[in-house]
Amino acid sequence: MASLRVLPAVLALGLALAACQSAEKKAATDEVKVAEGVEAVCAAQADVDAAVIAVNALTPESTVADAEKAGKKLNNALSSLNKAEDQLAKAEVKEYRDQVELFRQAVDDVSKNKDLTLAEAAEQLKGKAAPVVAAREQLAATTVCVAVEEDTKAKDSMKDDSMKDDTQKDDAK
Repeated sequence: MASLRVLPAVLALGLALAACQSAEKKAATDEVKVAEGVEAVCAAQADVDAAVIAVNALTPESTVADAEKAGKKLNNALSSLNKAEDQLAKAEVKEYRDQVELFRQAVDDVSKNKDLTLAEAAEQLKGKAAPVVAAREQLAATTVCVAVEEDTKAKDSMKDDSMKDDTQKDDAK
C-alpha cells in the first residue's frame, strides 16, 4: 500500500523534471533562433543597401530595363527584410515567453520550501530573473547590425556619387 502512495509522487516529480528540462531546451532553441534572426535581418539590410546603390547608380544613359532591374532588386530586398524582421520578432517573443516560464518554474520551486526566509528566496531567484530582463530588453530593442568596413566604403562612394549628381545639377542651371 505504501508503494502505491509513493508512485504518484514519483510520477509528479518525474513530470516536473521533464517539464523543467523541456522549458530550458525550448529557451536554448529559441535563443539560437533569435541569433539566426538577427543574422537574417542584417543580411537583408545589406541586400537593401546594395539595391539602393544599384538604384543610385542609374544614370541618364541607363535603359528602362536597367531601371526595372534595379527596382525589382530593391523590391525583393525590402520584401526579404520585412520577412526577416517578422521572423526575428516572433523568435524574440518566443524566447521571452520561455524565459518567463523558466522564472515561473523557479518561483514555484522556491515557494515549495516554506523554511526559506524572504531574503534567501530572493537570493535564489535573483539569478533566475536576469535572463527574463535580458529577453525583455532584447524584445524592446531594435536590431543593430555591425557594419563591415567594405560597407562603409560603399556608402562613402555612394555619397560621392550623389555629390557629383548635385554638382552636375547645379552646373546645368
